Parts: sequence; structure tokens; C-alpha cells
Amino acid sequence: MKKDLAIIGGLFLVVVVLLVFGQGFSSASFVGLKPAGQVSSQNKGQTSVAIGSLNVNVKVVISASERKKGLSGDDSLPINSGMLFVFDKSAKWGIWMKNMKFPIDIIWIDDSPAGEKRIVDIAANALPESGKKDAELTVYRPQTDSKYILEINAGLANLNNLKVGDAVNF
Repeated sequence: MKKDLAIIGGLFLVVVVLLVFGQGFSSASFVGLKPAGQVSSQNKGQTSVAIGSLNVNVKVVISASERKKGLSGDDSLPINSGMLFVFDKSAKWGIWMKNMKFPIDIIWIDDSPAGEKRIVDIAANALPESGKKDAELTVYRPQTDSKYILEINAGLANLNNLKVGDAVNF
């Protein structure tokens, strides 16, 4: 009987501690998620991208040298992270898997005349091509022009049922 009371008392204490000290905590805060569009001043060059149920923190790359390097050489990508390539104008921008160590989903995004951003194409599960010369690498290109390219972990596009025409917010 004393053992049961001790367990109940311990659980009660845990609940009280969580209620008192747990304010402002959520499961999303433990994996580093922020609401879409919220950019921390200490994370310059980063933002959040939201597409349907997918919400990822991304590194924004604008310069040609940053875009050329992309995720090359990185060992992995945290599950809630990605890279957003930003171009000056819409075109059929290509992505290759040079020096990549893990597969990714590539999502091309363009602005509509009304200013909305929408997915225009997806290359799911683009695989690394180690040991190939530059001329031998597959270059993934969209069917239509895009101004942005989002790279995320392979499988996330399918897992979140992303499709051409989906609205994108960042």
C-alpha cells in the first residue's frame, strides 16, 4: 500500500512540475521547429518553409557559389531542415548530386502572377552519384520554370503528400 501511494505521489509531483515549469514548451521546440515565416535574428540566412503538413527550417542560399555547393559534402541533414535556393528570375534551374552523401527530394517552386508561391515540380529520392565525373552526373530539371528550389530529406515529399500546385509559404 505504501508503495502504491509513493508511486501516485511521484506521478502527482511530476504533473505539478510540468504544469509549473512547462509553460512555453512543446514537442516542436525540442526539435527546433518555428512557425512558418518566423526568422530568428541570430539565424540570418535562415527561414521556415511550410507546404501543407511539412514545416522545415531552411538555410537560404542566394549566391552562385553557395548554390553550386548546396548540400555537397554534408554527411546528413536534420529531419526538420532543408536548403532553399533563391534565383533572380524564373528558369528551368538544374540540380545535380555532386559530392552528395545522402538522397534528397528536390522541389521546384515558382511565383504565380498573383504572388503566390506554388510547387511546379518534384524530383523524389534523388540519389547520390559518387565516383562520377561532372559530365556524367544526372542533372535534375523541372518541367516548367521556377525561381526557388527546396532540398529536403528524401521521402519527406511523399510522406507529406506534396504535389505540383501545392501552396508554399516562407
